[in-house]
Amino acid sequence: MRYLVVLLCSLLGAPLLAQTKSTPNVAADKKAVENAVQTLFDSMRASDTTRARSVMAPNLRIIIIGQNPGGGIVTRETTGKQFLSMLASRPAQTLDERSWNGQVQVDGDLASYWCEYAFFNAGKFSHCGVDVFQLYRSPQGWKIVNLAYNMRRENCDLKAIPPK
Repeated sequence: MRYLVVLLCSLLGAPLLAQTKSTPNVAADKKAVENAVQTLFDSMRASDTTRARSVMAPNLRIIIIGQNPGGGIVTRETTGKQFLSMLASRPAQTLDERSWNGQVQVDGDLASYWCEYAFFNAGKFSHCGVDVFQLYRSPQGWKIVNLAYNMRRENCDLKAIPPK
C-alpha cells in the first residue's frame, strides 16, 4: 500500500514539473518576433541583403494584394530570392517602410505579426496598407516564411506614421 501511495504521488506531480520546465517565455518570443520584422524593415532601408536574409526563411513567399485600374482585386506572388535581388539593386535609404500598431501572436514555434505600414520610395510617400507576417522558430531564431500585404493610396492615416 505504501508503495502505491508513493507511486501515485510521484505520478500526480509529474505533470506539474513538466509544465514548469516547458512553459515558454511568451513575452520574450513576442519581442523576438517584433525584432525579426524590424530587422527586415531596417535592412530594406539600408539595402542590406545579408541582414534581410538573416530573418528570412529560404522559401519565403510574398503575396501582394492590390487593385487594378478598374477597381478589381489583383494578387501577385514573389519569392524571397526575387525580393533580395530587388533590394540589392536599390541604393541605401531609397526604401523606407514604417509600421505601427503591431500585434504579435505566438503559439509554440509559429508566430504572426500584423501591422499597419506606410511605404516611402526615395523620400516620397508611395502607399500604405497592412502587413501580415508568418514566422517560425528556427535554431537561428525567428524566420519570416510568409508575408502578405495590401497596398492603397487612399484612406492612409498619414498622422499615424511614426518618424524615421
